[in-house]
Amino acid sequence: MNDIRQKLTSKWNEFKVSQSFKNITASLLAILLGILLGIVIILVTNISNAGLGISRLLLGAFNNPRGPWIGIGQLLYYATPLIFTGLAVAFAFKTGVFNIGASGQYTMGLFVASIIGIMGDGLGFMQWPIALLAGGLAGALWGAITGIFKALFNVNIVISGIMLNYIGMFIVNSVLGGPLRPYMVDGAQNRTIVVDQAARTPFAFLDKIFPNSGLDFGIIIAIGSVVLIWFVLNKTVFGRELKSVGMNRDAAKYAGVNEKRAIILSMAIAGFLAGIGGALFILAPSTRNLGNQYSLENVILGEGFDGIPIALLGNSHPVGVFFAALFIQYIKLGGDSMQSLGYASEIVNLIIAVILYFSAFALIVGQYVAKLKKNKKPKEELPPDVDPKPQEVNL
Repeated sequence: MNDIRQKLTSKWNEFKVSQSFKNITASLLAILLGILLGIVIILVTNISNAGLGISRLLLGAFNNPRGPWIGIGQLLYYATPLIFTGLAVAFAFKTGVFNIGASGQYTMGLFVASIIGIMGDGLGFMQWPIALLAGGLAGALWGAITGIFKALFNVNIVISGIMLNYIGMFIVNSVLGGPLRPYMVDGAQNRTIVVDQAARTPFAFLDKIFPNSGLDFGIIIAIGSVVLIWFVLNKTVFGRELKSVGMNRDAAKYAGVNEKRAIILSMAIAGFLAGIGGALFILAPSTRNLGNQYSLENVILGEGFDGIPIALLGNSHPVGVFFAALFIQYIKLGGDSMQSLGYASEIVNLIIAVILYFSAFALIVGQYVAKLKKNKKPKEELPPDVDPKPQEVNL
């Protein structure tokens, strides 16, 4: 019995390793194809500076004029909100829903956190934790609205998510441009003023390791969130219920899982993660402790949409999302360095789009091949002494 159990365990581990290997290979192939296309575009648009442009694209964070170590610190700093929007999209994927509304959740989290960060100066040293938690709850509420529409009224989650992105953006801009303008907005710049010093996330020990890079305690929160989400999805009954809904809704319902509750909770948790990302952006001390600001423009923030390629590139695995966010930000920093050579910033957006396309293509092809293998059943071999033709029976 023990031998059989060991063999089954070994086979299962081999299966998991092969699946992980396939996922990683597909992601690396998508990245390679995206970068190759980017190099081709660089050569076509401006061949005179192509060598330097390609070099800056590939060096990414290491282009920082103050040194590669500062560049790594800024990479981690700018990637922190993207880790959370990537987790927000990936977590919803696990329940079988597409969270395209992460941008609205991110914006609401940023908005509520900035209100407490600017007007909650009476909270003392608890100002930044309360602002962070409030931002997460605002995002959770915004995400839950989408989940409720889907679960109770079967509203297309993509349509409601896109609409709530715009609704959230217009609400925030209207409130900041109206009743809260005298208290929170710098009229000369049409941006929010920076949050109070007590409301900024602490540098902790990171300003000693990466001085003047802006890296703060937010990256520690992001790493902890990655571990927590992995644990919830893989080691708890609640997480397995959510994943069962994503794998087969009818089977999960038959097994006793409340499908509607799972969708609403999944979107609320996804919204909470995106809201935390927005809160960490506005509460971050930034480089030289100058703080961050929100600009009152009728433009949807791109961090929420960045979460889609990050989740897809990371195969919706929390650890994969972490490294995918670092890669996306790495390429963005390379693109920023290329602009001084005359290259358009859209080159990086095109690279990310190609990576997204090939990641989705590899995923679809992998699922199709797996389905073919599942449907292809081997023919049973008959013993040599058995006649395959049916015998006539005389009654």
